[in-house]
Amino acid sequence: MAPMQKHLTHRIEMVQRSAARYVQNDYHYTSSVTNMLRELKWSTLEQRRNQASLTMLHKIHNKQVNVDHSYLTTTLNNKYLIPHSKTKHHMNSFFPRSIRLWNKLLTEIKDAPTVPAFATKWTEKVLCFLIDVLIELF
Repeated sequence: MAPMQKHLTHRIEMVQRSAARYVQNDYHYTSSVTNMLRELKWSTLEQRRNQASLTMLHKIHNKQVNVDHSYLTTTLNNKYLIPHSKTKHHMNSFFPRSIRLWNKLLTEIKDAPTVPAFATKWTEKVLCFLIDVLIELF
C-alpha cells in the first residue's frame, strides 16, 4: 500500500474509533477502543475491503456477475495465475490484489456454492485464525 493510502486508511480508522467511543458513550482515557470495536463487531477498513474483493471474485468465478475474466488462467484447486504487473498501480488493482487473497483461501471456501455460504465459511476461518493467534499471544 502506498504511503498516502496508508495515511488515508489510518484517518478513516481513526474516525471509526471515534464513532465506537460515541456509540458506546465511553470517552474515558483508560477505556480500550479495541475492545469496544470487538464488542460492536466492527471490522477494520482492510478487512471489509478484503471481504468485498473476495466476494466479488467469488461472484466472477461463479459467473454470477457479467465481468470478462477470460484472460485469467486457473490452476489446480481453483487458483488463478496472478496477472503480470509492470507498475505498482496495476499490482494493487482489483484482479492482482484479489487473486493474491483468493489463492490463499482453502479450497472448501472457494468451492462454496452461494455468496452467503462463501461469506459464512470465510468468516468462520478468519475467526478461527484470529483465535489461534490470540492463544499463541497469551
